[in-house]
Amino acid sequence: MHVLIFSRLNSNRFKNKALVKLSNGNTLIEQVISQAKKITANKNIILATTTNFNDKKLCDIANKNKINYFRGSDNDVLARTIDCCKFYNIKYFLRYCGDRPIIDLIKIKKIIKNFRNYKKYDLISTNNKKEKIDQGLTIEIIKSKALNNIPKTKFRNKDNEHITNYLYKNYKNFKIFKISFSKIFKKKYKYTIDYKKDLKIINFIIKNYDKKDIKKIAKLYEEAKTI
Repeated sequence: MHVLIFSRLNSNRFKNKALVKLSNGNTLIEQVISQAKKITANKNIILATTTNFNDKKLCDIANKNKINYFRGSDNDVLARTIDCCKFYNIKYFLRYCGDRPIIDLIKIKKIIKNFRNYKKYDLISTNNKKEKIDQGLTIEIIKSKALNNIPKTKFRNKDNEHITNYLYKNYKNFKIFKISFSKIFKKKYKYTIDYKKDLKIINFIIKNYDKKDIKKIAKLYEEAKTI
């Protein structure tokens, strides 16, 4: 299984957030790479970034951490993803956004271990059209061929950073398998880092949560809001 990490430095909401230091000493991108290494071998991890000059810093970090990288379109994430999959001959990949420092490693490993049962699907996800889990904890495994079936003229700008939105909206045209997830992660909490203000809660969780029991992060989230 390949893991595609999507990251760039020219973020409109929080510029250079990939390089911000977290409470465990890692930068955000280092944290994401560290998590990815617990999922699969280094050779199967690809940092999918852009051709912008500043994003060379991310490529240097990828090299330092002995993972692969791909540089593609800045404005068209779908095209970048398709081109990356072609370049590395990827059939399926776990979509890992670079703003997610906390993921359910146990759940992901279990899905990958039993992946032979899911190969007929275009998308294996914890979300569907009607139900979504808390932001940042989404698990999505995508068949690369399915992306080629997204009409480029219908791929709206607001979906540009979220390549699976079209699949959810047009679920009748794609084979989507919904993965069950604990109700504790359906509180509309936010575990991504989109703005500087998000660092307070995320840093508190990273500093205090037990990685063997991810369910505790909801309680830590509530505690962090009171500090």
